[in-house]
Amino acid sequence: MFYPKSLITKKVTDYKITFSAFQSGMNTEIDEGILPYKYAKSCYNYCIENGALKDGIGFEELTLPVSYDDLKTERKIIFEKDQEVKELWVYKYFNQKENIADYRLLYYVTNGTIRWFSLISPYPYTFGLASIIYSQGVPKGINYRLDGVDYMIFSSATDGMWKYTSNKMAQKVENGPSIVSMCLHYERLFAIIENGERNRLSFSANLDPTNWNESLDEGGFIDMQDERGPLNSVVSFNDYVYVFRDFGVAKLSAYGDQSSFSVSQLFVSSSKIYGKSVCVCGDQIIFLARDGLHTFNGSTTSKLTLGIETLLNNVTNENCCAMYHNGKYYLACKLDFNDDEKIGCESYEGGFINNALIELDLKTGDISVSRGVDICSMIMVDNGYFCKVAACFNGEHRFKIGQMTRDGKLFGTPLKKCWTTPKSNLSYPTKVKRIKEVLIKTKSPCKVKITTEKQSKTYNVAGSTKTQRLKTNLFGEQVEVSFISQTSDETEISCPQITIGVTS
Repeated sequence: MFYPKSLITKKVTDYKITFSAFQSGMNTEIDEGILPYKYAKSCYNYCIENGALKDGIGFEELTLPVSYDDLKTERKIIFEKDQEVKELWVYKYFNQKENIADYRLLYYVTNGTIRWFSLISPYPYTFGLASIIYSQGVPKGINYRLDGVDYMIFSSATDGMWKYTSNKMAQKVENGPSIVSMCLHYERLFAIIENGERNRLSFSANLDPTNWNESLDEGGFIDMQDERGPLNSVVSFNDYVYVFRDFGVAKLSAYGDQSSFSVSQLFVSSSKIYGKSVCVCGDQIIFLARDGLHTFNGSTTSKLTLGIETLLNNVTNENCCAMYHNGKYYLACKLDFNDDEKIGCESYEGGFINNALIELDLKTGDISVSRGVDICSMIMVDNGYFCKVAACFNGEHRFKIGQMTRDGKLFGTPLKKCWTTPKSNLSYPTKVKRIKEVLIKTKSPCKVKITTEKQSKTYNVAGSTKTQRLKTNLFGEQVEVSFISQTSDETEISCPQITIGVTS
């Protein structure tokens, strides 16, 4: 007599992982083994808009309007050959001939000269300030109005001070100091002086930033010699002057007569502060220290938790730069992505100084990271008729001035974009998973890469208006998924869904 035997099979449960909005962004702080799949362990050159991955920040050649009557027709600027652009300023002045407020973009090049061109003009050529030579370092510049005349004041840590106005030759300020950083505050110019130890904050006479005579009725100085280190950056904010040092922040109350000036030390940092990152952003100041970004409201400092602080580990950012535009803080800096990729400037044979641009939305706290861009200076260009972000670069694009775009391209070349999930067991340790299929909607060609500890496979996806189904058949305990794009077409990846079978 035979008895029937039932076949015992393992039960397989399907789970669907949906990236409904990509809303959680990147997090490198949490171990990827426990990081939820809604986060990316790496994300660069994408921006997240309306729940989709879209093109991030790019740069193209600067173009400017030819006339006030025709702002849509723009010209490209013709730059002199073999001169690297290292710094940018906007000079606002009153144009008596046209009876309007006019603007020029001034820039410093590596032969030691400063050149300029008008923001609105039919002429594509640039002009030099022949009498100014800064041969030993990039100068600082500031726009100032003195006795009804609009000046640009320039000074460097080695070559002293010059003043320039639109209708006269530049003039040397004979007793002008060599300046590291400066700001205007209540009609005085406050400046950090290069005196070896860089511990002196000097100030000009009231109503005259070119008078640095030291007396009770003219200019003066304040020395700061303590454990907080050298002075790096000075800004005017909320009726006070703030001095950012290597390891602290000082506040100077400076109203009227200098005999009433007073200094108080507000903050001591355990990590080095990078002076070039300090930027006034509306009602707060944002700055970068070695341990991450901080916000300062004039009295207290708070560290911002962005989730990408590990990218700053063991990285020096003395050559970073920052700006504020349209409610967002932009920081060009160096990040360690800790992978084998070489994106944009990272593949330049001469090396790179900065390789990333962080965009921080101060209202929402959202961040995006552009990788492969080596920026040395950037500035907001706003003359009331248009507003652009202009930048100059290190490396192969060092002879150009670019303007920010949202097409994910660096002077016409698409930057590689990548969103990568953590490699995770999906809360089912020791269970083997079968990645069955991927649903994805993408406007332009992209790649989906699936990696386990056993195998890795990349799937090419064509652009379409419809949702596409990728049949996959990969096995493994740990699963990692990447969405990769590098195309000249407009990028938009939305609503991917992954079906994974878990055997129990």
